[in-house]
Amino acid sequence: MHTGGPAAATHLRTLCFIRDGDRLLLLRRNKPPNRGLYNAPGGKLEPHEDPYEACLREVHEETGLRLPAARLRALLTVITRTTGERWLLFVFAAEKPPGTPDAAATDEGALRWVPLAEVPALPVVSDIPLILPHLFRDDAGVLVGKIYCDTDDADSMTGYDLRNA
Repeated sequence: MHTGGPAAATHLRTLCFIRDGDRLLLLRRNKPPNRGLYNAPGGKLEPHEDPYEACLREVHEETGLRLPAARLRALLTVITRTTGERWLLFVFAAEKPPGTPDAAATDEGALRWVPLAEVPALPVVSDIPLILPHLFRDDAGVLVGKIYCDTDDADSMTGYDLRNA
């Protein structure tokens, strides 16, 4: 367990869950962390960006899709026990723009439109089943909370505390 020493890093990241009817666009990651697991497109904030700008940029870079809008649906703090590092995740949801072609694979991994009912059967990042029911509900606020992991890989989740804000 991480104790003492200099303050551990805080990583700022975005995720964007894109829906097309009853399908969700997921990326099977080629790179660590979470190599081999499905997750939403997203990535790190650049120094000049706010989370919304980073979300739209990352979606375009990883999928080729240009989203006209996205909604902030969750703000999650992932705390890593072994390093003390934190990952602050700004989680957005969006609809696939009408008339745009399906996204293609990128260096980040293979993209796949997955029927929502099939998502639980895939090897997904462990927080997806926790947040997915919340992402596209119109009556819900922003989900806020902490996810505790043993390592930087999300499949090492040891607990969580989530609530609507």
